[in-house]
Amino acid sequence: MREIKGGVCIPSGFRAAGLHCGIKEKRPDLALVYSVVPAVVSGMFTTNKVKAAPVQLSIRKIRNHLGQAIIANSGNANACTGNRGFEDARKMTRMVAEELGIEEKYVLTASTGIIGQPLPIKAMEKGIRQICRKLSVEGGHQAAEAIMTTDKIVKEVAVETDIPRRGRGKVKIGGMIKGAGMISPNLATMLCFITTDACVTPDALDEALREAVNESFNQISIDGDMSTNDTVIVLANGKAGNAKIRTWRKKKKLRVKDENFIHFNEALKFVCTTLAKITVKDGEGVNKLVRITVKGACFLKDARRVARAIAQSLLVKTALAGASPNWGRIMVALGSVHGRINPSKVNVYFDGELVVKEGIGTEADETKLRKILKKDEINITVDLNDGHYQTEFWGCDLTERYVKINKRYF
Repeated sequence: MREIKGGVCIPSGFRAAGLHCGIKEKRPDLALVYSVVPAVVSGMFTTNKVKAAPVQLSIRKIRNHLGQAIIANSGNANACTGNRGFEDARKMTRMVAEELGIEEKYVLTASTGIIGQPLPIKAMEKGIRQICRKLSVEGGHQAAEAIMTTDKIVKEVAVETDIPRRGRGKVKIGGMIKGAGMISPNLATMLCFITTDACVTPDALDEALREAVNESFNQISIDGDMSTNDTVIVLANGKAGNAKIRTWRKKKKLRVKDENFIHFNEALKFVCTTLAKITVKDGEGVNKLVRITVKGACFLKDARRVARAIAQSLLVKTALAGASPNWGRIMVALGSVHGRINPSKVNVYFDGELVVKEGIGTEADETKLRKILKKDEINITVDLNDGHYQTEFWGCDLTERYVKINKRYF
């Protein structure tokens, strides 16, 4: 597997576009991703009980496991907008289907932005007609730009990997994402669209996406808030011509993981993990990216709970912002977790420097620790010394700029 430059248009058979249609004052606000043939589709969405209209509609549509286009807008979440919001979402997908000459059931939709305001659907109609005519293999970057809200940078990634068993070509995966605030597991405030030219069964794509999301987007936090519009969608159109990827295959009368699936799964996880880390690094008011490694847990769920508690602790986040080596805040955070934790066994490290040994602070050099915590990327390791499970979680600091951005966001 190797990383290559580009995004959703890198895999064969995909086109995209982005433009300004009038939701925002000036910036691009409408994006379209399109496969030249119907593709296998899989998706994961917010677990928030308050779900935006486009989320509700797309959840229904992916049940048939086929999709061909994704129409998305930024600047307006189309959430908490009642029946009108749902009809506006349907109108977006219907217009795209008519313009592209495809079935409406193959068109998915997503929105991001301010909650509680109806879409300016009349103004968007012209934009939808224009964007369908603007599709091109060079349009991926424009599409990624059009879904941005408070993001500072365009976020996209692509990889190429071999499917070794009976493959007749390399498989490519490309992705783009938006997200900078309201980022928390299950999922985060993100729109993430991934394309691949792999030939893969619906069950295999579902499992690969679920595993990738659980190890990436469900392992990040900026501010601990979960949105109404979180959407991750994968389209797999089979244009690579590889032997069909299945979750399992038979080997000497036994069911074993398909070798092709393993390679595809690793590549998809890389795409999702890369996008997840970029999202945290570009978070609202963020200066520092922190990787929290929790190991020695009795259960995986305990490791994940501890990592998440540390990442979302306001006291830990503000200590990181001020380069304060206050390890006590980490102990407080992990001690609040419901799980099997013995504080007298816990070791804590800042970039490999031991600051807590068996629950007691060490005489680590404070000047050295402050120097570590002033870096743009920091590693915090917590060893529970009570088992064999471990996890990684990505978080960040909390600065005054986060407050400034969000106190005026409306």
